[in-house]
Amino acid sequence: MSIKALSRLTPKTVVLDILSAAGGRSMPTPALATGGELMGFKPGAIRVAISRLAAQDLLHSPQRGEWKLTLHSPWAREQMRWQMQLDHDIDQWKGHWWIASTALVPRAQRSLWRQHERALLQRGFREARRDIFLRPANLKNRFDELWSELSELGMHENTVLAKASQISLAPKPALWGVQQRHRLLEDVYGQIKDLMKKTAPQDKQSCRRFLQLGRASIRALNTDPLLPQSLAGTSPRAQLVKLMPDFILAGRQCWFRHLGLE
Repeated sequence: MSIKALSRLTPKTVVLDILSAAGGRSMPTPALATGGELMGFKPGAIRVAISRLAAQDLLHSPQRGEWKLTLHSPWAREQMRWQMQLDHDIDQWKGHWWIASTALVPRAQRSLWRQHERALLQRGFREARRDIFLRPANLKNRFDELWSELSELGMHENTVLAKASQISLAPKPALWGVQQRHRLLEDVYGQIKDLMKKTAPQDKQSCRRFLQLGRASIRALNTDPLLPQSLAGTSPRAQLVKLMPDFILAGRQCWFRHLGLE
């Protein structure tokens, strides 16, 4: 996947990303509409997005005309997942595997299948053979924790989840697109560094780029399969995670200046 694809925005993601960058601060509807216009969306589309997000309990209004993220929502928890992707979340790999068998999940129901498959992919599972998804068991998740996470993300209840010490399959790193993912993380890191080198970036183009790269970087980190080094080599993920707090702060300052909310 490319940076361009990862940074693709919709009215909903613009609202969510601006509020996420706000760091817990509430923002008025006109400011969100102005931000949406900067990203190429009409104010009406942003207002519709706000209404729909509020109906989904992804936003709440602390006072009339102002909005904040609902921090307990699955979206907010998933959005912050990159902050936990440190070495203490990864266990030493002993050659064991998590296996998800999806033979009983109806593929003909396309929207259901896409949601189910997306949940597995989001936690690093890949389809090694039809209906057999697997990933290295190198995360510190207990069975019930992993099942709960996958179910919340949309995994179908008919999935059979198991942990195996030996399997007849021999998955290669290419199944996870390891080299392409390493290059993606390196590209995102390089573009963020270039943006932050600008002297006090305050122009509209900088604000736009902060939001686009923020979306790309968080999606890249949150969908990283967190493979063991013995399987995938050294990942550039850690250097990007280290850079993120300064990047988010710089982006927040740029947007607050542009929206007159300093």
